[in-house]
Amino acid sequence: MSEGLILPDSQDRLLAETTWDRNVVVVAGAGTGKTTILVNRILNLLMREPDPLAVTEIVALTFTNKAATEMKQRLRTQLLGLTEQVDDLIAIFRARYHLSAEQIGERARMALEQLEKSQIGTLHSFSAHLLRLHPLESEADPLFQEDDGLYFKELFISCWDRWLDSELGSIGPQHGRWRQVLAGTSLDDLRQITSTLAGDFVDLDELEQQARSLVLGGELQRWIRATHDRGVALLVAQDRPKRRKAESMLAAAVQLLVLLLEQGTVGLAQLPQDERAILEKDLGKAPAGWDEVAFREAISIIGLAQQLLTVDQSYFQEVVTLVRPFIDQVRQKFHTSGWIAFDGLLAKAKTLLRDHPAVRARIKQTYRAILVDEFQDTDPVQYEMILYLGERAGSHRTAWHEVELEPGKLFIVGDPKQSIYAFRRADIEAFERVVEKIRTGGGVCYSLVTNFRSNGAVLDVVNNVFDRLFQPTAHVQPPNERLAARPQRKPEVSVSGVQCRIVTPGEEDEDVDVQAATRAEAEALARWLKEELLVGTTVTDRDRRQGPLRPGHIALIFRKLTQAQVYLDALRRYDIAYITDGEKHFYRRQEIVDFVNLLRVIDSPHDTVALAGILRSPLGSMTDRDLLALQQRGGLDYRQRAPLFDWNHPQAEMVRGFYEHLVELQQLAPLRPVPDAIDLIFERLPILELAAASLHGEQAVANLRKIRDMAETLANRPHLTLSGFVDLMMTRLSEQPDEAESALAEESPDAIRVLTIHKAKGLEFPVVVLPGLHQGFKSPRKGPSLHHDWSSRCYSLQMGGRSNLGALLVDKKMAEREAAEQHRLLYVGMTRARDLLVLSGGQTTKPGHDSVLSLLREVMEGEGTPSSAEEVCIGTSRLTRILTPATVVERRHRQASLSTMGPGPALGPLLMRRQARLVEWEYRRSTARRLTPSSLAEHRSGVGFPYAVTDRDAELPRLVGVCAHAVLEQWDFARPRSEINRSIGRTIRRYVAQDHPHLITDVTEDLEVLFEHFLSSEPYSKLQRATLLGREVPFVMPLGEDQRMEGVIDLIYRLDDWIWIADYKTDRVEAEDVLARVESYRSQAESYSKAVASSLGLSSLSFQFIFLRPGIAVDV
Repeated sequence: MSEGLILPDSQDRLLAETTWDRNVVVVAGAGTGKTTILVNRILNLLMREPDPLAVTEIVALTFTNKAATEMKQRLRTQLLGLTEQVDDLIAIFRARYHLSAEQIGERARMALEQLEKSQIGTLHSFSAHLLRLHPLESEADPLFQEDDGLYFKELFISCWDRWLDSELGSIGPQHGRWRQVLAGTSLDDLRQITSTLAGDFVDLDELEQQARSLVLGGELQRWIRATHDRGVALLVAQDRPKRRKAESMLAAAVQLLVLLLEQGTVGLAQLPQDERAILEKDLGKAPAGWDEVAFREAISIIGLAQQLLTVDQSYFQEVVTLVRPFIDQVRQKFHTSGWIAFDGLLAKAKTLLRDHPAVRARIKQTYRAILVDEFQDTDPVQYEMILYLGERAGSHRTAWHEVELEPGKLFIVGDPKQSIYAFRRADIEAFERVVEKIRTGGGVCYSLVTNFRSNGAVLDVVNNVFDRLFQPTAHVQPPNERLAARPQRKPEVSVSGVQCRIVTPGEEDEDVDVQAATRAEAEALARWLKEELLVGTTVTDRDRRQGPLRPGHIALIFRKLTQAQVYLDALRRYDIAYITDGEKHFYRRQEIVDFVNLLRVIDSPHDTVALAGILRSPLGSMTDRDLLALQQRGGLDYRQRAPLFDWNHPQAEMVRGFYEHLVELQQLAPLRPVPDAIDLIFERLPILELAAASLHGEQAVANLRKIRDMAETLANRPHLTLSGFVDLMMTRLSEQPDEAESALAEESPDAIRVLTIHKAKGLEFPVVVLPGLHQGFKSPRKGPSLHHDWSSRCYSLQMGGRSNLGALLVDKKMAEREAAEQHRLLYVGMTRARDLLVLSGGQTTKPGHDSVLSLLREVMEGEGTPSSAEEVCIGTSRLTRILTPATVVERRHRQASLSTMGPGPALGPLLMRRQARLVEWEYRRSTARRLTPSSLAEHRSGVGFPYAVTDRDAELPRLVGVCAHAVLEQWDFARPRSEINRSIGRTIRRYVAQDHPHLITDVTEDLEVLFEHFLSSEPYSKLQRATLLGREVPFVMPLGEDQRMEGVIDLIYRLDDWIWIADYKTDRVEAEDVLARVESYRSQAESYSKAVASSLGLSSLSFQFIFLRPGIAVDV
């Protein structure tokens, strides 16, 4: 904050920190000190005269938790300096606000005391704070938990399966609509689009209205009309008496647009079949007489008309109508479960501020200054929230564009050139509209252009490249604003500037595609890093001490980490350590696969596939030949020790010891909570030690510990056993959901950082390498999609080759924004470098037109630079071009001599073992691994006891049983009997009202009669005198050698110094038939008794069935 420092933007910095009567927008370029300007603004708010603020009256919001933590740490450091009166800022504040050093120190001390109460964090955390402050208005449980998407996904899948059963079953009410919908899509795609529609940001009422609309309106109509007018003008200019394909297709497109404008979507079906056939053709190349600009315009208009042929409003109306009740049901269940998704935090907080004037007025009064960092990366919902918070006192507008802003309250920092989060709904058009609203409302905009990060040689190239690449387009691409290097900034790396390293094909390579070029580039890049850059290059630290360049000074930054694997393989070949940051393939990591295999083996001893995987892992260290020898000995069952007693093999001792550990773990692990079971595995086996010694070292250890953390997070789920956790992990290994690797606490100076451009945002490195610039950046969209455009409020729906009307405008905007964002991604990547920036790529036989290398090639050729020049001039800047010939990677495998290979086993015994294995497999497959006492009783009796019910009340018996058990779980046997109906009512509202409202009366009447008999019975009077030890007690115990029994015991109580187990039965049975019915349940009694006796260490206890309807207890 030194006012004596001469910078090109010193005046803008000073005004940004001290302007109080106007709202401020700061456009802060890369490396210009956004965090510093925010911290300085907060300090000035605390010290200003007149009207200083308390730190609890300030809201400072940023994009990530990491950025928020950094902001708070810097603020704390500055405040500590002010309290100790050793900071240069004291002199500035004394001169600026005429305060004494004691006054400054006192204000700093007060701010430090209240700092943890302040709202310095992410917008998500602030939203959660608002919801907990106002639970009634927001309709949010004040104790809600934030869901990362896992709980909602599981709830959605379980509800979806049940919904399909009811909808597609014989009594489903909408079979006709289902046939119409499924004629255009698959069930998987329908589930995917339904899951997207269930998101918190989707306004289903608005979507339904758009789906029903058959006419154009608003921005969509204006855009279609403008496109039609351009088409007409172009056709007039290019038409001829004998039309060629281009003119014919353009004329058909114009005709289709006329039908749409005059008749709405109904008119699309009126296009003659021959015109439709013309539109379905491939336009091809420009015919003679067409200039490039006109033909590109024709491509755009014809493309719009071709997309119109896929519009089917009525189809999507049927889709939305079909799934709307299900979505409402899932949302309600999720809401009442006490969870809120991350998107839900923002959606609910926006609704709270918009719809509750009193709440908004209190919040506006409480927080007098709103500071927002990385404004270009926030989404439109967050923009609206910020405008509501910054509204003038005494005003309340629900539409964002009508909000009147309080002068001096908003302080916005952002850089549209670094807007790269469209996949998180960041909307550059919304950003520009909000900034324009602030400016037209009297706000002011300041620009920070002094870059404190990079040296002049890097910045010169960045400035000149993006002067050419950033073509200013309203609401799509901002103009480039040139960055200035910090005065007197000296190079820190002995090799500095910008290099463009291109790997060229060998002379014998005739056809080099993108994959081949990538392999060649990765090899050349790793070799250059190992043999040239890291040898002899020096780096100077901030204290001007010189030392060797280390791998930790280097970053490899990719657009996507899916492109990185080939490069990581090359780094491994050259023994270069690396750390990946932001890797989403957690469930593909070998240490995770191996550990899940280990859990499978402990949970199920018969899982020989998992056992083979573990034996081949570092834990077993066996070769395939060793495994074959072990299998031939019949040794793939760790519980059977006999086959290994006299096994004379180098691995025999290791296998015997390993098997002993597995036997112990198989006995102990299922009896412990899952996190404790994993701790036990880590204690008994050298899992973490082997991971630490592996190639990925600390990262592998952190990933394994993350598995344990996952188990602890899931531990609050009722009845989660080791088997359940194994099943969950197996599902994730199969589905491969995106899951980041565990973040390391410390960065290693001896490992290259490998990360994406998005992860690198806000970071800097002495040396930055951007590899793979020859790779295309367009990725085709797959599957159904839903998108929303904030400014037009249009929804885009696409599924099964069809689209809705809003997709025309939304997709056009998205295509323009995606193309512009690719340029901004390159900008962000290039501005991470402090001293040396390396642009790396490979040369292909057929260069693509959608790659970064093609963009750079156009820039270079525009300067008239020969393609082989070693030094390339772009404007006033220079970069070095280095062409490296590709080399072949030879990887030889030693082949074993045939003479050393032993004879193979005889075919006859192999066939016999294979047949025996098939028989064993069928037995195992048909044998349930987990049983419940109830299912075992039904299996052994061979009969069930169903009600004689109609289709309408098929669920009635189950619901009565569930509700009766739920009532008794909470019922106090000492309470007056008259209160039972109130308990019944609460239970029915929880278990029946949502999913089966038509059965409320039947279930209520049945339960009232049931409890009228039971509460006046002799068993009930005994329970009133008993001491209750447990209700609804879950248990798990082994059953035989390969099965496990799980169940829940209704009641355990003590009466007259004797332990009793009780199981409630709601069967409709007469008193004289009770004893016969008990015989069918005897195995259940045996299982419960065995579980309780072994768990509590009791030698004797008693069991009884309590039949609630007749009020009879039968001892077993």
